[in-house]
Amino acid sequence: MAVTTFANHKGGVGKTDEVEGTAAELAIRGRRVLAVDLDPQGNLSRRMGYQEHELAERPTIAEALRDQSERTLRASFLPCQWEPEWAGRITLVPSRIELEERIAEAGVPLSWQRLANCLGPVAAEFDDVLIDTPPTIGHLLHLALVASRHVVGVTTPTYDAVRGIYRLKAFIENEKQRAGLGLECRMIGVVINMKRTNVVTHEERTDALIGRFGDLVWQPALPLRASVEDAGERAEPPQNAGKEIRDIFTARVDSYLKATGA
Repeated sequence: MAVTTFANHKGGVGKTDEVEGTAAELAIRGRRVLAVDLDPQGNLSRRMGYQEHELAERPTIAEALRDQSERTLRASFLPCQWEPEWAGRITLVPSRIELEERIAEAGVPLSWQRLANCLGPVAAEFDDVLIDTPPTIGHLLHLALVASRHVVGVTTPTYDAVRGIYRLKAFIENEKQRAGLGLECRMIGVVINMKRTNVVTHEERTDALIGRFGDLVWQPALPLRASVEDAGERAEPPQNAGKEIRDIFTARVDSYLKATGA
């Protein structure tokens, strides 16, 4: 069982696409996946089939964290609504805007352990737990990192996004942070999304990442394709964008399984 956080404090880098695509490929391979939407925007929840109004009167990750309760977390479980049969192996923990209220509770003693306390009793029922996070190095990301063993940095080949990966790795490896939050996670990979061919700055940023992180950069990069965005708009997995995209997620999940020892 692997608990993995997908993160960058820069928004718009494709974290939700990455969680979707990873969950889909793992499920295709027969693995049981728990996908946790830890972003108040709820994009992963919508893309797995649930509009915000459908979640208004039921438990979500916001209530599970408030109650610090395994029971509430289980009550939030929803099946992924994608059509293929393999989607039945994906369980969603949805999110909605009320998750913002948990941020204000960051000062409560040991509040950063709440997600770990909720997930602990249920995580072993799944082969993989994937956590989608908001674009911040704040309380919600702290919750995810404390609950995780692994971190995948998600970026685009742009200056601000690459800086976000550098900061994320420095945060995870900072000894004071590790001791203060009780972090046991490590960065196992960096994925590059929305890369454009024949754009010099994109090549330069890619080379810089490889130079700094070496084999932690999982190849190939995901190219900029309107079809990937269209799949997200239609609440479909990115694999529906075509064979090129499916092949990339196959390679990335190969790297993920090797890195997690699964």
